Amino acid sequence: MFIELTEILKCPRDHAESYLVAAPMAMDGRRIVRGAVGCPECRAEYPIVDGVAYFGGPGARGGAAAAAPGAYDAAALRAFLDLGGPGGYVLLVGGAGALGPGLVAAVPGVHVVAVNPPPAVAPAAMLSVLVAPHGLPLRTASVRGVALGADVAAPPWIAEAVRTLLPGRRLVVDDEGARAGVTELARGGGVFVGEKGRG
Repeated sequence: MFIELTEILKCPRDHAESYLVAAPMAMDGRRIVRGAVGCPECRAEYPIVDGVAYFGGPGARGGAAAAAPGAYDAAALRAFLDLGGPGGYVLLVGGAGALGPGLVAAVPGVHVVAVNPPPAVAPAAMLSVLVAPHGLPLRTASVRGVALGADVAAPPWIAEAVRTLLPGRRLVVDDEGARAGVTELARGGGVFVGEKGRG
């Protein structure tokens, strides 16, 4: 897990958003390979094992049944999310996480965060992996774009995705059904693209 990612992480427990503190035990450059992040508000600790942060305890990697989006690739996702320059974070959830390595290559300087990706997706430079079975452990209005795989194209995950988006930024869902909380920009071919309001 990229150590600077700690700046936008939040505790998934039910209390006011609070920053998390990283306690690295082994590092590889700017990535925490082994350690933990902890919440000063409720004292919860979340382990980091082999570079993967587990919000809900260690265990099997999420996304085992997730399939990569079939309707688009990393280059198309870059366009859907309107990622024009470096900086910030992009969130890929469930099956969309399979596009993480390709998106890192397509958008230099943007850090990709894969939450519950398929097991083959491994942490790497500019790609952090989180396992979070009960929601997105990221602060409100903290990411430049979010893509949801078909396996998480459901109201709880969509609401969480919209919450984490910065105003004026985009959500891509691998399912073209209606979406609350964003303005529709495009729909078709099994994909929905929307934008979070600026107000």
